[in-house]
Formats: sequence, structure tokens, C-alpha cells
Amino acid sequence: MSSPTNITDKCEFIDNLNAFRQTEFFAGMSIEIIKLFAFLCKRQTYKPGDFIFRQGDDDGCSYYILTGRAKLVFENDEKEHVIREYASETYLSVLSLMSPIVKQFSLVALEDTVCIVMTREAFTKVVNQFPEIPMKMAKAIGQRVARSEKVAIAEFESKGTGDLKNILGISLL
Repeated sequence: MSSPTNITDKCEFIDNLNAFRQTEFFAGMSIEIIKLFAFLCKRQTYKPGDFIFRQGDDDGCSYYILTGRAKLVFENDEKEHVIREYASETYLSVLSLMSPIVKQFSLVALEDTVCIVMTREAFTKVVNQFPEIPMKMAKAIGQRVARSEKVAIAEFESKGTGDLKNILGISLL
């Protein structure tokens, strides 16, 4: 007979697996690889006002917002600038899995929020077994950057302002 903990763990694994199967970063990966990622992730629950991650930190984690909402915040001169909000089914900070990256923003829960958190260490364990993963993810990242840039260009052209000049050209990285 299974204990309640095992049932909960199994449900979380299935939810993680389903979430990752729908995420563009895992497109083209075998189900075996996605299962490993789903198994190695942890769930984290946040209350309104909790920091999911903080500006200036390199936590080495990516975050899939399973439920809830969060705001992306840039802090300077002791002022908080809300950049945008993210809802469930958003996957953030994938580059942190591949390389040390200091977060340029904070992510703050706006309501009860549950995230699937993958660490760089867990990611590296899977990549060591399947070295083709970074190239597949790099392709997905490139496509996402190109789509974001097209949106920025359209916004720049429609508003006719110079506010977006700093983000134009990001796909040339």
C-alpha cells in the first residue's frame, strides 16, 4: 500500500512532466529526458509579497510558474519599477541553468504561487547523460529571443518612441 506522501510525489511528478512537455525549451527532447527533469525538480510555494528570486543573486535556478501570478521588478535608487506580470504556465530564467547569471530583476509573488524549480546542479546531471540537450535548448532560446524582438520592433514602430532602442538587436547576441 502506498503512503499519502508517495501519492503526492507521484502527482507532483506527473504535473511536472506535463508542464515540461508543454514548454518550448523541452521541445524535441525525448520523454525519457523530460522525465528526468520532472523528477529532479522541486516545488516551491510562495505567499503574496514573497521574493521568488532577487535582483543581484545568481541562484542557478529556473522557475516554471505552475499556479499563481508574479511581478517582475527592477529596483534602482530605492525605487521599485514593475516591468511586467507573469501568470501560470510561464517558464523563466532558463539561461541560469547553463551558466552563472546574476539576476537583473526580482520576481515577487502577487498571490499564492507555486513554482517548479530546477537547479543548475540537477540540470547538469541530466546534461552529463545527454550532451545534446544544450543545443536543443539554445535553439528554443534563440527562437524565443527572435519572437520577443519582433514584438519589440512592432511596439517601437507603433509608438514611434526611442524607449525601446536598448532592447532592439538582442537577437544578435
